[in-house]
Amino acid sequence: MSDLIDTPPAVFDPGALVSLTGHADDEEFALVLAGRYLRLLPERVRRVHAALHADDPDEAMDAVLSLKVSSNTVGAHEIATIGAAIERHLRRVDLPGAHRAAGDLPPAAERLAREISAYLAV
Repeated sequence: MSDLIDTPPAVFDPGALVSLTGHADDEEFALVLAGRYLRLLPERVRRVHAALHADDPDEAMDAVLSLKVSSNTVGAHEIATIGAAIERHLRRVDLPGAHRAAGDLPPAAERLAREISAYLAV
């Protein structure tokens, strides 16, 4: 990832999902939430890119915050970290930097989709 200095974060941490229920044996809720996040991920990524390509920093900020918060919630740490990098650029009104950071989203989303799909298949 272009904006990271340290070791990249985990692509997916299913423990974050399980911790939402407070019960380690309530896997059904975690599976539903993971499936819903996975279905919405392509649209969230598309929204970030569309807003950046339209040079609309307000819409880009809204889209990236939605992506970042939902990603943190389900344990999609790599995507959340990329979202935080995009957010930093937007707060500095650095659209070229936000575009560069957003370039990391598609491959990260593909890695995440593979990991969540494997989690759902268990």
